[in-house]
Amino acid sequence: MGLYAGMMNEEQKREYSDRELLVRYFRSVAPFKKSLILISLFIFITTIAETVNPLLIGIAIDELSSMNSNPIIVLGVGGLYFILSILLWVIFLLRRKEIGKFVPYYLEKLRMDIFDKLQEQDMSFFDKHLSGKLNTRVSNDALDFGDTTLLLADTLGNILISVLTFGMLLWLNLTLALITLIAIPFIFLLVLSLRRLVKIVSRAYRKAIGSVNASMVESIEGIHVSKSYGQESTISRQFQETNKQYFKAGFRMTSITHMWRPLLETIASISLIVIIFLGGQFVFQGITNPGTIFMFILYLQKFFRPIMVISVFFPQLSSGMAAYERILDILDSEPNVIQSPSAIDIDTLEGEIVFKDIDFCYREGEWVFKGLSLHIKKGEKIAIVGHTGAGKTSLVSLLARFYEFQGGSIEIDGINIRDMSLTTYRKNLGNVQQEDFLFSGSIEENIRYGRQEASEEDLWNAINTVHLEELIEYLPEGLQTQIGERGKGLSAGQQQLVSFARTILTDPKILILDEATSSVDAYTEAIIQEALEVLLANRTSIIIAHRLSTIVNADRIIVMDNGQIVEEGTHNSLLTQGGKYATLYKQYFEHQSLDWEPNHGSLKIE
Repeated sequence: MGLYAGMMNEEQKREYSDRELLVRYFRSVAPFKKSLILISLFIFITTIAETVNPLLIGIAIDELSSMNSNPIIVLGVGGLYFILSILLWVIFLLRRKEIGKFVPYYLEKLRMDIFDKLQEQDMSFFDKHLSGKLNTRVSNDALDFGDTTLLLADTLGNILISVLTFGMLLWLNLTLALITLIAIPFIFLLVLSLRRLVKIVSRAYRKAIGSVNASMVESIEGIHVSKSYGQESTISRQFQETNKQYFKAGFRMTSITHMWRPLLETIASISLIVIIFLGGQFVFQGITNPGTIFMFILYLQKFFRPIMVISVFFPQLSSGMAAYERILDILDSEPNVIQSPSAIDIDTLEGEIVFKDIDFCYREGEWVFKGLSLHIKKGEKIAIVGHTGAGKTSLVSLLARFYEFQGGSIEIDGINIRDMSLTTYRKNLGNVQQEDFLFSGSIEENIRYGRQEASEEDLWNAINTVHLEELIEYLPEGLQTQIGERGKGLSAGQQQLVSFARTILTDPKILILDEATSSVDAYTEAIIQEALEVLLANRTSIIIAHRLSTIVNADRIIVMDNGQIVEEGTHNSLLTQGGKYATLYKQYFEHQSLDWEPNHGSLKIE
């Protein structure tokens, strides 16, 4: 067991047949048909040249073994053989050059397709997938499948060589060719069994790589927690177990790769010995000549060589196709939140929000809301309170269209949000989270994130509103100061101020604050409260808060419990009712009041 114990059990939604994978692959490379035609042409020329070479050697041997051999013919055949060898070398270079152009462009397109598909997904998708494993599919799986495109080209060339070579075997000596056919069923059965085994171990191997990446990302992101609790050695042991699973999967993959080749070589060797013996008998009996038998042996080796190569390539090919299968699992994933084809662009919303009979669940049958209704007036400031799991964050997540609800409707200014384009609708929303995300880059880039074309005046108005100018003046590079991923280099309070400035700059008509001040110090909260007076003016606001200061001034307080609205009213009216809010106030908020005094009578001093 351990933190990473479940990572090896990644669930893949769908499986694909080999035929479907190849069809999808050829469809995906269609935009690169010029390169593919050239590569195919080079493979065809190489195949023809390699098929002709043994024929030239056979002609030379027959001519040399003849009593009246003609040296001109021997020299001519030798010269042609040399020219074909040079041609093969040139064609090989040209083919590799064209593949070298095709693969990077194809990988670039494939990665962009995966990345764009991830951007389309709603939050329910990311709830189910670890970021480390998604990163594996964008980077490792795409790279491995890029290598597979080389294998596919080589495999197709080898198959073509085997087919043409066997045709030559039939032409040279039908009897010996038919004897060679006896080995084919055994080879076919070995390759077929190899294919099935490799498909299984390849999937396990890909999952193991994803697990290693996921556990690595999680251990780095949680390093402050593991160090705080002195659990570095525990994390190392757990990662060792994950790494051991990866080793075992890799060992199985390597074993499968090499276990069949000795058997195939044995079958090929037995076939070759039989052909040499029978061919020698045919020569002694005058049925055929030495050159023909020598050509037959050369073609037989060329016939078996691609099969040997495929037996080595096949596990790598299957591993690459397993990677492609995982990529297709992403590309074929459809988001639950889908923009309607007839969606309308929204300019500016007024901000009247109506939740009508909302049914919603994250997992089927586990309802968060069942028939929930709520009306928020234009410009109204709503505070939502309740115990953890009451449904507060779920409510605002549905409003932001992070998730799709199963029943009911949400309307803003009388328009169903499902009828609005996602891009223009979300431009009317401002969303500040408890731990808002800052990207690596400059402070200015992070503030401009939602409105990059904003003027300098608007930018500084947003900065001054949250009193961020004090921090900027303190920093040597000011607005151009670079921060690390997740805002590293700034304190939690400073990160939150940057997030508020980013939201103010977009000037949203509907503002969502999800416990946005719960992780900041008292000084920063005082600054934010002052900024909120400006930010909340003339806009509809929904505030989820654990601080009394952000609740008491709300126009209306919504009390939620188990996905239902159990009370609503002002701070004073709800306290007077003595219900759920009064209980929450005494438990969580009363001690934050300026005139609160502890009950010293309950203290016992020994």
